[in-house]
Amino acid sequence: MCQIYSVNVDHHFNWPRPKLEGLLVNPSPEEFLALDFETACGSRASACSVGYARFEQGKLAEVGETLIDPGLAAEQWDWFNISIHGIEPEDVAGAPSFIEAWSQIQNTFDGLPIVAHNAGFDMSVVRAELCRANVRLQSPIRYACSATLSRAAWPDLLSVSLGVVTDELGIELNHHEAKSDAIASGKVMVEASRVLGSSTVTDALAKAGRTWGQINDDLSWNTGYKSSDLNAKDFAPEEGGKFDVRHPFFGKTVVFTGTLESMTRREAFGTLAEVGSIPGNSVTTKTNLLVVGEQDLEKLAAGETMSSKMKKAAKLRAEGQDIELIGEAEFRSRI
Repeated sequence: MCQIYSVNVDHHFNWPRPKLEGLLVNPSPEEFLALDFETACGSRASACSVGYARFEQGKLAEVGETLIDPGLAAEQWDWFNISIHGIEPEDVAGAPSFIEAWSQIQNTFDGLPIVAHNAGFDMSVVRAELCRANVRLQSPIRYACSATLSRAAWPDLLSVSLGVVTDELGIELNHHEAKSDAIASGKVMVEASRVLGSSTVTDALAKAGRTWGQINDDLSWNTGYKSSDLNAKDFAPEEGGKFDVRHPFFGKTVVFTGTLESMTRREAFGTLAEVGSIPGNSVTTKTNLLVVGEQDLEKLAAGETMSSKMKKAAKLRAEGQDIELIGEAEFRSRI
């Protein structure tokens, strides 16, 4: 088995040159690898830590973690991220790059699908880092979200944030320590599957009306959801959560119309919730921003050039409501 870089070993460990391989598409459904990433700043391409936990037959079999050097200057790190996970620029001096760490994880756990809590975030880190390194996968990566199955298993919970679910289940958690988060997400997935009457994650996903998500070799992805399954109310920011009140989207209600090229609607909802914003399904008097993506003209009424959400926003603006319309590029620059 390949050695995984640990936060407890010498940062000057001599890593082999990375050999990037994709995860296999047909692994045993009884085994999975839970992952959690922490980032140095708001960019997904700034991983500074990853924790992993391998589960076999529903039991924790192996754990580990590694710091990651995101290759950023100290001033590019965000103090808010540091306050969340406690990792500082000097801590990652000599640590492996994302590609080195990712290669070691894949070479060690080749063939395992991935589980993460709010997997849209962690999988977007993988995509963003591989894109930054201009690396394509050799084969697709399958993944599933333990938060999604939590909603199906415990529909009465007001929130399915990792802290809330683990507290409800009595699972130990040192939140935002990558290894602890990975272990917890795996345990949540196992317990949610049990509550749903399933012996495998695949079966549990099916009972919840979902499928495995997948990152393709060209880094496009399929989330395993239909757009009709999405409900912005499921992505409300965590009550009492720690948010940066200076963030331009903090406390704002944001609605989307059209297709985003850089992320899925689910990822966009999750990203907003992480910064304390309130995703919305439709334009109302409570809406602060409407993000306008690519419009499918075939879905618009004959002769129309604006979606119903755009028309509603324009009407409310004319009536004096302060609703800002922005494009995807502006949304990404602010988020």
